[in-house]
Amino acid sequence: MSATNTGRQRHTGARLPSLISRLVTKGVPFADLPLRRKAGWSQTPMLLAVAIACILAAITAPGEIYGDGHFVAGVLLTLLNSVLAWTVPWTRLGPQSYLSIPALGLVAATLMAIGAYPWLTGVSLFIAFPVFWFAWSGVIPRTTLLLSFVVPLAATWLQLWHHHVSFSLETMAKPLLVPLAILALATTTVIAAHNATLAERQLRATLASSKRQTHLLNAVLNAANVGVVVVDRDGHDVFMNDVQRFQHRYATPESNPNPNESQLLIRAVSSDYEPVGELLDPHDRPVIRAIRQEEFTDELFAIGPLSNPMYLSTSARSFFGEDGAYDGAVTMFKNITPLIEASKTRDRFLANVSHELRTPLTSILGYLELLQDDAGLDHAHKHSVDVISRNSERMLHMVNDLLAAAAGHHQVNIVAMDLGAVIHAQIESLFPRADTAGIALLEGNLCHEAVLGDPLRLGQVVDNLVSNAIKYTDAGGSVTVEMSCNSKEISLRVIDTGHGMSDEDLQGLFTRFFRTDRARRSGLPGVGLGLAISQELVNAHGGTITAESKLGAGTTMTVTMPRKSPDPGTGSSVRPLGFPSMHPDSRH
Repeated sequence: MSATNTGRQRHTGARLPSLISRLVTKGVPFADLPLRRKAGWSQTPMLLAVAIACILAAITAPGEIYGDGHFVAGVLLTLLNSVLAWTVPWTRLGPQSYLSIPALGLVAATLMAIGAYPWLTGVSLFIAFPVFWFAWSGVIPRTTLLLSFVVPLAATWLQLWHHHVSFSLETMAKPLLVPLAILALATTTVIAAHNATLAERQLRATLASSKRQTHLLNAVLNAANVGVVVVDRDGHDVFMNDVQRFQHRYATPESNPNPNESQLLIRAVSSDYEPVGELLDPHDRPVIRAIRQEEFTDELFAIGPLSNPMYLSTSARSFFGEDGAYDGAVTMFKNITPLIEASKTRDRFLANVSHELRTPLTSILGYLELLQDDAGLDHAHKHSVDVISRNSERMLHMVNDLLAAAAGHHQVNIVAMDLGAVIHAQIESLFPRADTAGIALLEGNLCHEAVLGDPLRLGQVVDNLVSNAIKYTDAGGSVTVEMSCNSKEISLRVIDTGHGMSDEDLQGLFTRFFRTDRARRSGLPGVGLGLAISQELVNAHGGTITAESKLGAGTTMTVTMPRKSPDPGTGSSVRPLGFPSMHPDSRH
């Protein structure tokens, strides 16, 4: 019965049945009552028992109730004890000062037991009230067990002495049942109190550990800068970290400071990374979908005002109990606004730079056409002008590719063509670059047959592959271009003896703006668009492009396309080629 020790607070509550506890405490948990009230209510059962004993004595032995001073003294001491229990400020006197109440109760019960013998039997059982109080306190368990036997035994023997009953073995043995019964009950109570103390300590330790784990989890999740919401099986929030609280506030309308899920400013995102004007339907919102046990990964949403949206990559997973039943879901919100803004900035940069480059290139090509038409040029100079013209056109195509990448589309113009001739022309234009780099550029067998395709785009593919091979091959190495044809497909292989790539590099090779670590460290020029664009162009022709490589052992790029022979009268057709969404990370 103390405000400072949970073991000592427990005993008073255990003495009252739960119904009585609720009635007398008005719904307040007994352990949360002030110490004075707990002491008073714990003394009340003994006061009631004494009052009932006085009533019974007045009925059964009206002439005896005031005839013995011991009984009267015990009753008066009980009344005084009850008043003290309700009025003394126990918290000021020390954590164990309340034990004086059960101690005085032992004296009062003993006096009443001595005085009431033999006209009112069973009064000695009143000793059990203070004994149980001591037992539940858990403060002096061994002393309590001693008192539980010695005090009732002494009381019964004092009854015999006070009423002049001669002492004999028989008269002294008969009353032993009462102290033994109280001892047995006190022992059980002490053991129960001890077990309850251990259980409560374990519970508090478990609770403290759970709180530490919660704080640790919250700290880890906040450090990871990811918003997390956990809901239970009924859809109620059970956990939300600080990051998500901030994001939740950002999605809160100014006119509604306490919105529900359907009122938050959450929007879908269009293909060009702009938030849709209308709010997302409540049925399609990520947390609602997670409650419906839907699982999804990296779905993009925009929250907050349209003028300044925050972009969130959202994932959700359900979790289940040991019995396999649905137990709730966790939804994670990653703020990727900087990545989206960077992607938009990059697209704008590509569009602006490409536009600025295309203007002077167009002028250069115009003057080159004038030089090519000049009849005064000898064969050598004319060949040089042709090479300059082809490479200028190639650069213009690269600029157009940048524009197309920013816009998200290409076009292919399907006509009847000689693919072998296209490949030969591209190899011929690259001979000077290979000679300058000290690399042997070798041309294998080429198939000179009419097929359907876009000569400009396929020439761009060949140029990208051979240029890459030359760029990443050291002096003294070789690059071989060979072609094989059959009735069903055409294959082109570009084989180099260059640096090679790891398996990890091969996985991202055809991702736009991807460059290997070695390529970035080497300082070789390139933006990582060539192979991605080549793959899209080959795919547009119904083909595939693959790479085989090993570090230090060179690379083989293989283009395989279905063979489509032109029918008589075949004209050209133009088809748009769509690109996938921009990836923030080709060897080109």
